[in-house]
Amino acid sequence: MPKYAEIPAFREQNFITEADRDMLHREARALAIQRIEESARTEADFENVLYWWDKLDASRERKERHHEIGRSTVPLEWGADEWYLSTRPSYDMILRRLMLAGDFLDFIFDSPETLHELVTDIDLSGILQELKPHLKNMLYYLFLRDYSTAEYAESIGQTDRNIRGIRETALKKIRKLYGGILTYRKENSLPMTIDEKYFLENGVRKKKGR
Repeated sequence: MPKYAEIPAFREQNFITEADRDMLHREARALAIQRIEESARTEADFENVLYWWDKLDASRERKERHHEIGRSTVPLEWGADEWYLSTRPSYDMILRRLMLAGDFLDFIFDSPETLHELVTDIDLSGILQELKPHLKNMLYYLFLRDYSTAEYAESIGQTDRNIRGIRETALKKIRKLYGGILTYRKENSLPMTIDEKYFLENGVRKKKGR
């Protein structure tokens, strides 16, 4: 159905009058739907309401589909190498699957300098953005690239013990700052997720308690 093709039908049924002719099409359509709903009395009237809502929903879904990334019926895994099909999870595998699905954001920001762009919470992103470069670098390789502290220490010429100490100090700082933000949200009745409420009341969730 072409855009606003329902307007003539609404005019024929007097749901849009001459007094409404100066309105924008989307405003006139919304007003017509409202009048149809308010005037419904019989079962047939309510069926008419559902008919128009179904028709408009179908038109909206069709428009949204035009903006979706086109994919063939060939599975994304077709012809993929063993590394991609491996059952062992890795950050590279996740990035590659996102790229195959047409989602490039994580790949674009895949670096220690843009670590803050990889989280969805704006306050947590701000905390990560303010970290010193060497801390961003450490968190990126330890938590995204899954390096062990020994592997990372060797790569930058430091000791495993030193890296573990720096890691714990950085995490304590982040948790303290984020805890303050969550406290503010709670005191001001701002929305919080279940995980955020748990963290505020109990600290970091242990693995076996997840």
